[in-house]
Amino acid sequence: MDRHMISVSKPAAYSSFLAAMVLAGCASVPVTQYHAFGASITAGYTLSDPATQVYPALVAAYEHVSLVNYGSPGDQACDVPTRQIFANKDNPTLATHMEYSVLIGTNDVDSKGIGAYESVFMLCHQATLSWLAIPAEYKTLANDTRVTTSGAGAIDSSNNWNAWTTAGQGSSVSFPITLTRKGPIYAWPRISDNNPATFTYSLDGVVLGTASTQTQPSILTRKGTMDSLGFLRLPPVLPGKHVVTFTQTSVGANGVSVVGIGTPAGPATNMMPTVLAGTITYQFNTGRCNPTSEEPCLEYTQDIEADEKLFSADGLDVRLFDTRKYMFAAAAEMNDALHPNVLGQIELSHSVEASW
Repeated sequence: MDRHMISVSKPAAYSSFLAAMVLAGCASVPVTQYHAFGASITAGYTLSDPATQVYPALVAAYEHVSLVNYGSPGDQACDVPTRQIFANKDNPTLATHMEYSVLIGTNDVDSKGIGAYESVFMLCHQATLSWLAIPAEYKTLANDTRVTTSGAGAIDSSNNWNAWTTAGQGSSVSFPITLTRKGPIYAWPRISDNNPATFTYSLDGVVLGTASTQTQPSILTRKGTMDSLGFLRLPPVLPGKHVVTFTQTSVGANGVSVVGIGTPAGPATNMMPTVLAGTITYQFNTGRCNPTSEEPCLEYTQDIEADEKLFSADGLDVRLFDTRKYMFAAAAEMNDALHPNVLGQIELSHSVEASW
């Protein structure tokens, strides 16, 4: 789908000034860019003019900011990193205060239901929220010159992952990072249905746990995505320099592929990217998510709420936008059982604005 743009530009000197003020901890900078992630509701499926009628366009026009709408009909949570974030090289920085919205999960509910798959949904949802909420300045990525490796391996640049991938038992990759205050460290290993590799992850030489690159159940989405971004949260550590190491434990050339690590415990806390996580929307007159039949969509909404609480407690600017308080999927709000009409999209824009 074409990306819908509403452009309000800022001069380069202005961005440099903002970055300096942010790093000095003495300014709160207004949002200048808004990127929306999601599926058909975000893309405006069934609308006559999505570029102007869909809720991200309405929010961007009201807030006078530029918009990139990555919404793609049919996408699920694990599609978002693969098809929307990394495919478009989206990685926020402190220089420009980004605002993101993520409205995803309806297709996960409809395709996979509740139960074991919810852990896969949450893994990809957490990976998405954390990646967008951590600025590049607080990440150490695999192509950073400070990263060290041992044994067989190489950078995998396909789809802009730029991840270091080990290729032999005992091979490892180590990521240094500096925290300015106590806080957790996040890691983004890739996950894949086709790769059963196992690995350990350690902090400052102490093994914290083991993991697999293969999820149970599988990722496989309606779009055919079988490879996405995973997420690990290491417990809070004291300020200072730390090293996180991933070591392949399985035999063979299929190893662990790690994009990088990051932390919310950087020097500037007033200008982190803002990430708005949307709840599962109501549906009209179906067996799912309508006001008289809450299951299973309410359970996925609770998963989303739990992710928002986790990252907010860690100090990230992750907020919930509760679609279910504004758009109720009444007949007057819907074009079909799933997709809001113009009125429904206006109401969704109000839910975003309430958390903006």
